Amino acid sequence: MTNRSADARAIAGDDHPMRLRDHPSFAPVFVGFCDQLIAPLRGQRLMIKLFGQRAPTEIVAHIVMMHMSARQPVERPTLTRLQMRLPGPRQTAAFVAVLRGLSLVTIERDPGDGRIRYLVPGSVILEGLRGWLALHLDCHARLTEAGGLSVRLRDDQSFYAETIRQCATWLCRDSRPLTGFPDLAWTDEHDSGIHLALTLVARSAAGRHVVDVSTAELATMLGVSRSHIRNLLAAMEERRLLRFDDGRRRLTLMPGFVASVEAWFCHQVTWLAAAAARADRALQPA
Repeated sequence: MTNRSADARAIAGDDHPMRLRDHPSFAPVFVGFCDQLIAPLRGQRLMIKLFGQRAPTEIVAHIVMMHMSARQPVERPTLTRLQMRLPGPRQTAAFVAVLRGLSLVTIERDPGDGRIRYLVPGSVILEGLRGWLALHLDCHARLTEAGGLSVRLRDDQSFYAETIRQCATWLCRDSRPLTGFPDLAWTDEHDSGIHLALTLVARSAAGRHVVDVSTAELATMLGVSRSHIRNLLAAMEERRLLRFDDGRRRLTLMPGFVASVEAWFCHQVTWLAAAAARADRALQPA
């Protein structure tokens, strides 16, 4: 058995995702994950404004999946095919126009019928997604005996494409680990809400430290207004996800919320590692 196959078998094992918390390096890996997940968007006002919203993120996910999974032209993404999959055809068209305007998505005309225009995700999207997946696999590898698939993901285009195909059920929101954690899922319903939550988890070292609050800094980092940050923090406090001190200049994350984010992390990295393991098996010689 090759080491790569052994890695895939280890990832596909029956261990419960929460066993990852038993690893002595869990805390630094988890905190690093929260920080690095936001790092590519930090300070990129336009990008985080776009991908801090659910709708454009969902649209891009469908474009990438259709693009990477297509076996024949009729399966490739077009605006019409995308609108058939997603609610709100006008909203979809508007966001696709924005993606095209930013050169995040380009157009390729069908050589046999110029009226058909395929949507092609650009390198910023594809390489950003590759890095996002690799981060999850890296964290999983550090907390298990299975390693190597994240390196392959970065270097092997066929493996990357197959991993994307193995994530097809991710397009159904109910299939994602996030939906099992209502408090964190609630933050994702607000523009940049989940980015704020993960930033606070990272800054507090997973609730171990009090966080100094600067709405101006957080607003600049997350590409939203200071009033939006204040409203989000107030809503999180009302939901009992955090607690301010008397001067409202420092906050503490509630232990139950931190535990929920930790559990989401365990389930999400395990989910994606399992998809990578399936991709590895699918590419093994018969």
